Amino acid sequence: MKTKVNEIIIRTRRRLFGPNIGNNISAFQGNGIDFAELKEYTYGEDVRKINWKVTAREQKPYINVFNEERELNIVVGFLMGGSIYFGSRRQKQEVMAEILALLGFSALKNSDRVTNIFYDTDVVRWFKPTKSMNTIHAALEYALDTEVLGRRSDLQGFADFLLRSIRQRSIVILLGDFYEEADLSYLGARHELYAVTVRDPFEENPAFWGETELMDPETMARFSLEASGATRAAWRKWLKAHDEKFALHCTKHRIRHTKIYTDEDPFLKLRELMK
Repeated sequence: MKTKVNEIIIRTRRRLFGPNIGNNISAFQGNGIDFAELKEYTYGEDVRKINWKVTAREQKPYINVFNEERELNIVVGFLMGGSIYFGSRRQKQEVMAEILALLGFSALKNSDRVTNIFYDTDVVRWFKPTKSMNTIHAALEYALDTEVLGRRSDLQGFADFLLRSIRQRSIVILLGDFYEEADLSYLGARHELYAVTVRDPFEENPAFWGETELMDPETMARFSLEASGATRAAWRKWLKAHDEKFALHCTKHRIRHTKIYTDEDPFLKLRELMK
């Protein structure tokens, strides 16, 4: 597993810290969250805060002022359930770990603090806010090495926990396969919330026939299933409706969301999400 950690570190750092700036993910913009007012620019102020639309209209430079100038607090929530121990190309757990690394290194590049919280039905591990590269490495190793089989994930419980525990307004990114239903509206109202669904293509379009022995990755119970065409069609219909309901919930409450498959490059999807 150490080799896999090194591979992800090399790949993510090359993407984020390489010489080709145009390919870099810019996940987190600026050092203020709550806009306060516009004011005329004075010599010596940060030109990156210039509001170009107002400047063009008024024919003199104006800058954006925020209520509080501070470094951003980035919280990455890693939902650990047995179902992420699956993948026809790469395991979902590995892809989620790579996303965690991309977000962590991106935060460090912007000199922001990043917190990593691992949760199943309760807190499994909490990496406190940090700007340390070593802590990002440790969180990545934990994401890859921790046994998830036999764990049950609780998305609603995680959302409620974050609502209670994260006091400072933050950018919160939830990682999981999101098979549970949950109300994320309160968490999204308090924080800038992103939901990143990680799935394997085989889950959404299973290709097996006849009597098949399966195992529930959360309870470890084994059972047999007659995988007929009707059974697969019913599963696809249920999952499509479930995902559409989740996407509608996110859109309604201004929660940015995306889905990343295990055969896709997570860097490209994250860059699009964070624009």
